[in-house]
Amino acid sequence: MKKLTLSVVLALSIGFSISQTLVSATQLSSKSSAQVQGTLNAYGWNASAMTINPVVSYTITYNTVDVHGNATVASGAVYLPTLAGCEYAPMIAYNHGTEFKKNNVPSNGAYSGQGLFFSTTGFISVLPDYLGLGVNSGIHPYQHAESEATATLDLIRAVREFLDTNTVIHDNGQLFLTGYSQGGHAAMATNKYIEEHNMTSEFEVIACAPLSGAYDQSGSQFDLIFDGDSNYYAAVFLPYILGSYQEAYGTIYQNFNELYDSPFDVNINTYLNAGTYSFSQWMTMLGGANYYNFMQDSVLQNILADVDRDSHPINIALAANNLYDWVPQNPVRMMYCGNDSMVSPNNAIFTLDTMVALGATAVEALNMSPTGDHNSCFNPATANALTWFESNADKCSNYASILDNENLDLNVYPNPAKYFLTITGISIDSYDVAVYSILGKQFEVIQTNNVLNIEKLPSGVYFVVFTNTSSNTTRRIRFVKG
Repeated sequence: MKKLTLSVVLALSIGFSISQTLVSATQLSSKSSAQVQGTLNAYGWNASAMTINPVVSYTITYNTVDVHGNATVASGAVYLPTLAGCEYAPMIAYNHGTEFKKNNVPSNGAYSGQGLFFSTTGFISVLPDYLGLGVNSGIHPYQHAESEATATLDLIRAVREFLDTNTVIHDNGQLFLTGYSQGGHAAMATNKYIEEHNMTSEFEVIACAPLSGAYDQSGSQFDLIFDGDSNYYAAVFLPYILGSYQEAYGTIYQNFNELYDSPFDVNINTYLNAGTYSFSQWMTMLGGANYYNFMQDSVLQNILADVDRDSHPINIALAANNLYDWVPQNPVRMMYCGNDSMVSPNNAIFTLDTMVALGATAVEALNMSPTGDHNSCFNPATANALTWFESNADKCSNYASILDNENLDLNVYPNPAKYFLTITGISIDSYDVAVYSILGKQFEVIQTNNVLNIEKLPSGVYFVVFTNTSSNTTRRIRFVKG
């Protein structure tokens, strides 16, 4: 990786050339093992079986792009575990849930519980603020898939630059994605963006755990909100998402009075641009959960009259941010609770059914509690994500696809293969070789020199994993068994 030139900004601040993705890194907090333990206990997580390590966090500012592709600066946070005898750690990108207050974000210390929870056992945790929050100006593009993804990926790039100057811990090349509520949508969006833009060599996603997210905005989530009783528990999400899509697409309205009754048109404009009002303040201003209180009846009638949901500008924008119609190449485990009245459980169920119908082989949807709601689902879903990531993480070793001190052209052919797989670009005698399914199950295969007999493997996606114990390095490559 490229070395950076440091300059001291403040006692605990590090500045970088703006030509890089990283702009600055400033220490946010330093927690001892006991302090981390206390935070996890306060969150209600059972940390008794966890290995608790000290954690240091930093505020990161970085270069990225806005919803129109223009250069801008955004912010986030990174949490680094202090690990005795470990040079490398895998990375988790955690995307936070809906936030109305611009400064209540990871870069300012919010969501520190999640950062500590995912980092203390040995993960580098990256938490983006998103656009329009933290140091980034303008309206937050809420539930806008592309900007959620680019803000996350550019923060990862910036953190990698920062870690290149940090002699304590380095990114090992494994990337795990998760997040809750809006963060579930953002995690899924990031995974989809990586694959659709052929970025898997830069961001090797080992597993993705989207939690209680609205992946089917124009279907399952639409049906929950507009279910005929004119009330939605979180009616404030409507002006938030419509303001977001107006910012992104410019097709929703020209003036607020086209959508909202007076005085809500003026108030919504004020609240949306200020970014200083909480969820409860928004709900009080809107007069409660009945969206007919503040939205014009004709607007709602026109949205609902678009039976196929493909012609009204609002329905078109919602559909543009659906995330169910693709085939993940890495394992995806969606988690939800059956009594969620804020984000419909059908988002996960429909997404699973659609992905499987399209040919996905490594996607799951787990109901964490049939009676759990959106709030009670957070702890068990988050804990399950960490446990799952732990089982797939390769800690304390360099898992990077390309080693810094070697120039290897690792490849397998044919790919897809049906009977035999030939490995090139690596001295196989120097490595232990194993074959795993995309869900982590190991399979026995016959190896003859650089050829693997895969005839007995079921059809699906697999990895050949090469481990060199003497140099403490691991490499892998994906193949498809036809």
